[in-house]
Amino acid sequence: MKTKLYTLLFSTLLCTSALADNEPWQNPQVNEMNREPMHAYFTPYTNEANALKQHALPADVRFNVNPATERRISLDGTWQFLFSKNNELCPKDFYKPGYAPRKWSKIEVPGSWELQGFDAPIYTDTRYPFPANPPYVPTDYNPVGAYLRDFNVPAGWEGMDIFLDFEGVESAYYVWVNGELAGYAEDSRLPSHFNITKLLKKGKNKLAVKVFRYSDGSYLEGQDYWKYSGIERSVYLYARPQSRVKDFQMTSELINGYKDGELKLNVLLHQPKAGETVEVKVLDAGKTIYNQKKTVASANDTLFSEQQIFPNARPWNAETPNTYTLVVSTFDAQGKPLESFTHLFGFRTVEMLNGMQMINGQAVLFKGVNRHEHDQHKGRTISVASMIQDIQLMKQFNLNGVRNCHYPNNYPWYELCTEYGLYMVDEANIESHGMMDHKDGTLANYPDWELPFMQRMGRMIARDRNCSAIVTWSLGNESGYGKHFETIYNYTKKIDPTRPVQYEGGGYDGKSDIYCPMYARIWSLRRHINQRDARPMIMCEYAHAMGNSVGNLQDYWDLIYKYDQLQGGFIWDWVDATFAIKDKDNRDIAAFGGDMGFVGVVNDSNFCANGLVAADRTPHPHIYEVKKVYQYIHFEPLAFTANKVKVTNWHDFIGLEGYLLRWAVECDGKAVQSGEMDFPVIAPRSSANIELPLKALPADGKEYFLTLRAFTKNEAPLVPKGHEVAIEQWLLPSNATAQPMQSVNGTLTVNRSNDALTLKGNNFQIAFSTQSGEMTELNYNGKNLIKEGLQPNFWRALTDNDIPNGHIVRCATWKTAGRDAKLQNIEVTEGQQMATVIATYRMEAQDATLQNTYNIRPNGAVQVSMHFIPGKKALNEMPRLGMRMILPAEYEMMTWLGRGPQENYADRKTGALVGLYNATVWEQFHPYVRAQETANHTDVRWVALRNAAGEGLLVTGEEPLSVSAWNFPIEDIGYRPSQVERRHGGSIVKKDMVWLNIDHKQMGVGGDNTWGAQVHPEYTITPQEWQYSFTLQPLGAKDDAAEQAHKRWF
Repeated sequence: MKTKLYTLLFSTLLCTSALADNEPWQNPQVNEMNREPMHAYFTPYTNEANALKQHALPADVRFNVNPATERRISLDGTWQFLFSKNNELCPKDFYKPGYAPRKWSKIEVPGSWELQGFDAPIYTDTRYPFPANPPYVPTDYNPVGAYLRDFNVPAGWEGMDIFLDFEGVESAYYVWVNGELAGYAEDSRLPSHFNITKLLKKGKNKLAVKVFRYSDGSYLEGQDYWKYSGIERSVYLYARPQSRVKDFQMTSELINGYKDGELKLNVLLHQPKAGETVEVKVLDAGKTIYNQKKTVASANDTLFSEQQIFPNARPWNAETPNTYTLVVSTFDAQGKPLESFTHLFGFRTVEMLNGMQMINGQAVLFKGVNRHEHDQHKGRTISVASMIQDIQLMKQFNLNGVRNCHYPNNYPWYELCTEYGLYMVDEANIESHGMMDHKDGTLANYPDWELPFMQRMGRMIARDRNCSAIVTWSLGNESGYGKHFETIYNYTKKIDPTRPVQYEGGGYDGKSDIYCPMYARIWSLRRHINQRDARPMIMCEYAHAMGNSVGNLQDYWDLIYKYDQLQGGFIWDWVDATFAIKDKDNRDIAAFGGDMGFVGVVNDSNFCANGLVAADRTPHPHIYEVKKVYQYIHFEPLAFTANKVKVTNWHDFIGLEGYLLRWAVECDGKAVQSGEMDFPVIAPRSSANIELPLKALPADGKEYFLTLRAFTKNEAPLVPKGHEVAIEQWLLPSNATAQPMQSVNGTLTVNRSNDALTLKGNNFQIAFSTQSGEMTELNYNGKNLIKEGLQPNFWRALTDNDIPNGHIVRCATWKTAGRDAKLQNIEVTEGQQMATVIATYRMEAQDATLQNTYNIRPNGAVQVSMHFIPGKKALNEMPRLGMRMILPAEYEMMTWLGRGPQENYADRKTGALVGLYNATVWEQFHPYVRAQETANHTDVRWVALRNAAGEGLLVTGEEPLSVSAWNFPIEDIGYRPSQVERRHGGSIVKKDMVWLNIDHKQMGVGGDNTWGAQVHPEYTITPQEWQYSFTLQPLGAKDDAAEQAHKRWF
């Protein structure tokens, strides 16, 4: 079938059409010249021993070129380079032998030229960086990069065929060797091999490459990512015997009830000679378990087929990625080694059965993520070390799948995912999102574009089909729908019936084995499972992780865990596509669209920053929520029992024998009972009850939490021994006892003036402005703890999700509502042991009344109550409901009993346990790519802010609070349109202050999408009547904050 495909493609090239006169880079019918047919990826070595030696190397060096063991050299390094604004300005004869490159620059290969000082990268989301008029691209601004370098053919390659391998060049390019055209290619994300044997000469050879920034291929590469250009992956020169392995195709499935492995292998030979030998081995942990040889009978004997069953094969899956090694070797008629290569694989079966995607007979849950290839310095040019780092982080945060968005990746990624265990969706380099603004909406119905659709899909399958990690093929991304997608769907199903094929662009009725929508809302999940469907629902993108996001993830997974036809999804996305640069004040920032230069195309701001991790792979706070929601061990209290816990094993294939359970009963964040135990035998997707030796709790009115944590017992690849894999916590029932009110010595005195009310107690003084009602002084032991007193606050700095959903207009009335409230009355009720100050405000714009009440004791304890009373005016949701105050900067040591350690919100808090945490105020701030709301902690019982001497302020909630503290005012992280100011989190400056938010509530952050979805209603704040209270009290250097928080002063 493959041979027929390429015959079809070649025949199409010969056909005349209206585009025949166009240059290849503006003709979708011409996408390659002299390019070798794509074959499965493999690296030949000079003999089996060398192949196995390289295969046994650690992953971070295994893929390095080794000229001592292979006939391949790297052409990476410094090349000569000339940038031209367009093709007309590029020297016409630079590739010729006599051309002298005067005043040319130097450039590093691989690497995009825009990241090396030539022109500028462009970030667009849904738009092309040029007007859509397929297949034509601009002629005035279409930069061209001319590359030159010399090379020598290594000794010992005589008599062999010699090839150039360009692993990835964006977007279209010509190659010349010694002035002769070696080839032309498009499709930026797959390699191109050119046979240059006849173009070479002895000694120094001249290699010239001409790369176009834009081409007709750019219409199929409109991904939501940076647009740059150049030789972005490695370049190799390699030699192969004329008699060699041309390609190999294999399947390795489980059969007989998924007990035995079945290997089907086709080895295709190029110009074999009679008497030569092909040998195939399968190794298990270095031991040969299968060996078969075939002697070539004639030059026409080009196919070596094998089929073998391996009894009791160890299965491959993401949890236990058991692998075997295929070794293919060729020998000449005298038995001398010609070549040998290895291929890592696993036995596994992928099926669509009963409306579900099955792996080895199990309907797995895809806890996945979308991943762009991105480096914060080099863009698309990434290292194997960074690939390993990504997999390590994914495994440690309970992710099991990755969608290669939206193109085939650099090949080592595939072997690494097979080795370490990640389910992979491999996606064709087809995205024409920019056609949405064109009258036709898609390229998928243009007859001239069928060929590039077929080429891109066919070449990806040809290279990647032997990769065990790939469990799904994807036809592309966000390109509308039309007959070309149906054509490549049918082709893919025919050429590879072992995997499902998906595409989201056709919606529910399009050809796709999986219903794989983007950003389906929860009601869409419910609709899918209202009746049994013929297909599973696996969201190809969801939980848009832009900025402070990933709210309500638990709500999605509550449904997914409940219904078998909901099989998870792939979060958008893995890593912020930003660059590490300095701002004007030399501070480190993450650059987004518009920060990297301007070439006349409007950039799409920070929409490139949607990662669970930052560009330097630092985890964002919301990844901890993902880890918790995705965890494989679930705990819940067993009803009507005091010490039994139901444990559910949500693994698909393994038990819990490899984990250790540690439990603790915690009071005030400290363990008062604890222990550890092994888990009982619990089969995958099964539950069992365990009993903990809990002792009776004292009736002391305190809260006691049961905290459960599961850890790995043993070290595994990329996951260390003792790694925490699962957590859970709940409040234990206890006998509440009313705490007696504390007695206080001393008395209060009240002084009145036209401007102030001042109350004095024991080494304590508090004052209020009679003009604003605001607290103006909170003085303990002669030291004023406030720079500004408590003020009502109903606003938050906008998150990335808030901006496009109309929040800034819909909720505008709340932005200055606290500041604009007009004092109607302030009164004081005096008493020797307690005084009460009541400040009543009118909120005219909201037709509401606000009342702040301060109950004051002589020892300095101040109970603050805020009471919001709405009128009849219809009001939209409140972003927050609380108060804020400003303390001197010295009170920077923050301790709290609440959820942490990372920030958390009403709809993103299950991954943050209630505990006792310590950090500086500055450490609370998370520098999101664009500055925005940050640092909140929910369910806070109390928070203490202290100076270096240990003195400070304690805030205790009557009910749990939402609390955050910053070293800057809210305005510093407030929203500014990017065309006015690109405000980066890294540019925020620590100021001489501590801004403390003491809130009853703050709305959730949302996360369904970042182009209109609002926070789910249950996590918003309805402007109804609200009242909440908290207590302020001083802390001395020797005071225990937890003990002080338990004291009842009111």
